[in-house]
Amino acid sequence: MRNPKLSLAPASVLAATAIAASALAQELEQQPQVEEIVVTGTYIRRPSQFDSPSPLLNVDADQLAAQGHNEVGRVLEDLTINTGSQNNPDAFTQNFTTGTSNVNLRGLGVSSTLVLVNGRRQTQSAVTTDRGENFVDTSSLPPMIAFERIEILKDGATALYGSEAVAGVANFITRTNFEGFDLELGLQGNDNHPQQDVEISGLWGGGSDATRVLVAFNHLDREPLTTFERRLSGPTDDLSQAGMPGSFLVPSLPGNPAYRSVWTAAFDSNLNGVADFVEPTLGLPAVPGAQPPVFGDQDCVDIARQDPKVVPSFAALIPSPIGPIPIGLCQFDFGGFYSIVPEERRTSAFAEVRHELGDNLQGRIEAHIAENEARRNNSPSFPFAAFPTVAATHPDNPYGSDVRFIGRIIGAGGTAIESIHNSDTYRIAGTLTGIVDNTWLWEVALQHSENDFFVSAPDVLVDRFDSAIRGLGGPGCNPATGTPGVAPCVYFNPFGSSLTGTGTPNRPELMNHLIGFESFDAKSKLTSLDAFTSRELGELGGGFAGLAFGAQYRGDELTYDYDENANRDNFLFLVGNPDFGDDRDVNAVFVELALPFTESLNLQLAGRYESYGGGVDSTDPKATLLWRPTLDFSLRASVGTSFRAPSLFQAFGTQTTLAELIDPNVGTPQFFPVRTQPNPSGSPLDPEEADVFNVGVTFSPGEAWEIGIDYWSFDYTNVIIEQNPQAILNAAALGNAQAQSQVVRDPASGLLLRVDSFYANASALETDGLDFTVARELDLAGGGELRAGFDATYIASYDLQDPQAGEIDGAGRRNFANFGTSTPEWRANAFVTWANERHGVSAFVRYIDSYVDDEVDLGQGPAFFRPIDSHATIDAQYTLELRAERAPLLTFGAINLTDEDPPRVQTSGGYDSKVHDPRGRMFYAKALFRF
Repeated sequence: MRNPKLSLAPASVLAATAIAASALAQELEQQPQVEEIVVTGTYIRRPSQFDSPSPLLNVDADQLAAQGHNEVGRVLEDLTINTGSQNNPDAFTQNFTTGTSNVNLRGLGVSSTLVLVNGRRQTQSAVTTDRGENFVDTSSLPPMIAFERIEILKDGATALYGSEAVAGVANFITRTNFEGFDLELGLQGNDNHPQQDVEISGLWGGGSDATRVLVAFNHLDREPLTTFERRLSGPTDDLSQAGMPGSFLVPSLPGNPAYRSVWTAAFDSNLNGVADFVEPTLGLPAVPGAQPPVFGDQDCVDIARQDPKVVPSFAALIPSPIGPIPIGLCQFDFGGFYSIVPEERRTSAFAEVRHELGDNLQGRIEAHIAENEARRNNSPSFPFAAFPTVAATHPDNPYGSDVRFIGRIIGAGGTAIESIHNSDTYRIAGTLTGIVDNTWLWEVALQHSENDFFVSAPDVLVDRFDSAIRGLGGPGCNPATGTPGVAPCVYFNPFGSSLTGTGTPNRPELMNHLIGFESFDAKSKLTSLDAFTSRELGELGGGFAGLAFGAQYRGDELTYDYDENANRDNFLFLVGNPDFGDDRDVNAVFVELALPFTESLNLQLAGRYESYGGGVDSTDPKATLLWRPTLDFSLRASVGTSFRAPSLFQAFGTQTTLAELIDPNVGTPQFFPVRTQPNPSGSPLDPEEADVFNVGVTFSPGEAWEIGIDYWSFDYTNVIIEQNPQAILNAAALGNAQAQSQVVRDPASGLLLRVDSFYANASALETDGLDFTVARELDLAGGGELRAGFDATYIASYDLQDPQAGEIDGAGRRNFANFGTSTPEWRANAFVTWANERHGVSAFVRYIDSYVDDEVDLGQGPAFFRPIDSHATIDAQYTLELRAERAPLLTFGAINLTDEDPPRVQTSGGYDSKVHDPRGRMFYAKALFRF
């Protein structure tokens, strides 16, 4: 049966699993043949006993199955070396990327780990993170049932693979020589909530000695889980200042006498008819302690009695002849409308054909397609990014003067709306491999891949709302010729009286007319041509030296096509974006040399030159050393440089996202538009650069023991970031002139409308730490094999130099207010497995260290940060192989067996989506049929 060994083996025992060509020229002469070389971190042929001098992590097919996950993104998320990947559909920090997953080695960014499929690149997802990072979507890879193993190179690999391999490489390698047909049925569900995944996967392999075929498919049908069903946040975490009923800015003396006296007492100390808060915008002296002149909707309290999502937040309720007048905000609790798990339909297929074209020539072609349709819930309508004016002449305006509406068109009584996130990925790759004169091994590969990503979300159209608030709204009204409030032209009523029946109701036909759909179709394409050759050189004390050299061409293309309203910035909350598109050609050459000086001492040298044109290029060397004096002990070290060029999006794209920010002038978190654009200076961004160092030991004090320790260090400079909008706001509040120029405020009230940021080269990110691996295996006297151990990563430092936030000690910190990512100092996975002929049992304990939340940091410092608790979960699995003919292999298991909630974070959503899994306890069952 499947033997569920679960340890992630140390580097000294990994490379033996790679498929290697014959290493000795004598053997080639006796039996010429071409075998595929898939050894991540080298292009040089290796004998089967080769030990990698680079830190290499291997997750094989049995380990993938034993962890119980039905998607590879969750497997990568659990790795202790992964920090800050974005795999959860967090509407609050990941506006566009629902349905995707990625990897973030060492917390250097989701675009700083190179993802390969069988050693070849795949196009990056056309959509970006909120920070403008493109990444390879691991949800778009071939079906997981097709993977033989995942090899992860944990140090920089630019010297061989080029840009993006700053933090390392994740190489997904499909099965070879598989014979037969496997069909797997799976069901996974949340035991406390109505959410489940239904999955079917298949794998067929066969052929002759000359021709081998592999075909795999997968379909996943995922039901949603909403924050209404599993609420992790508290009401104060998800309060919006903008609701319906909402609140009203009253900058000048109200015409209604009932409001006039209250307004004068609260907001106009010098009795000049202008609110104290507004006076500085008119060139008048500032009034100390002035507050924004805000009244809550007078119907807020009554409507809140019927709908708990409406939350009065008043500084005072002042008696008046028309009833109590609220000073403050009528807020809206949006926390129950969003998706913890989106509704998804995923289908993927993979096919590969290998054919021996001759004694020394092999051809291979592979193709795969992945389609994902995801729908994510959002609040009933978005708040307005600007504050529209409601004229004194509006028939429902009780103030008797022009006021500004802080709200949204649908709040109380509303239901969730959906955004659509559809991703289609296509890839085809062909490879020819041959041997010349039994000496030179050569390989040429051509690959083309595309991602087409469509996103659509409803929002209020600016021009139609501007007309409707002036009484010229409705599908039949012509604003140029109509009369306000005279049919077919109608007013939109922004006051609570539209809900209570005491004012003009907002009819469905008007509401439908006000809504449009911001949509865009983003496409990314990658074409690459790779060629290399390798051979053995003269014999040294430890064997033959090896040489490899080659070249690569890559063509990248990225286009964004937005709808017409988005091009005109015609959405009240989502604002809009311009279309853009660009492409570039990348050329590279590389060389590698392997020098086995003795049987115990091996040196590997590599170097690569890569040019993007326009003065963007890089030359990166790397040296690795392996010393293995005994079979039980080895010492490895590597040193080199890596780089990442600016992505096409960072170089040319513009993106408007919605970010939860704290305006220092107000002090409570709200969502605001953030528009990020290319560098305004016109000068190109510099490539990111990193100095990488790793040293590690592997030793076995006894036959049953495996122990590995690695020290790693990355000195990452010129990091390309989207300037952090919270850091810009904080710096502006402290008087920074440049930051103040990037903060857009309403001229009448001074309230925040938008933050403008730019893609820029940050100063630096320096991080180092330790990886630990310990495992022991025992044959039990009563039968079966027991294996236990743990893997852990300790981040000793994560130091950032941020252009806005300054110098940051980011280890053990959420890093909300800078360009870093959430970085708990410790992560660990302990495991125990037992297996005999028919039964298998495994259990994991996964630990994530505590850290602190710096979301609220207005210059007060770390002493004011909130703690985020440590988190430990247990995963368990049982497998049973039935003895009947064609009986299935049955698997039963639980993820988060004790149903631990993620640690509370006082932010929208209530948890840190870049660190913790919010789903709770998941049970699963699988049946694998083998034919």
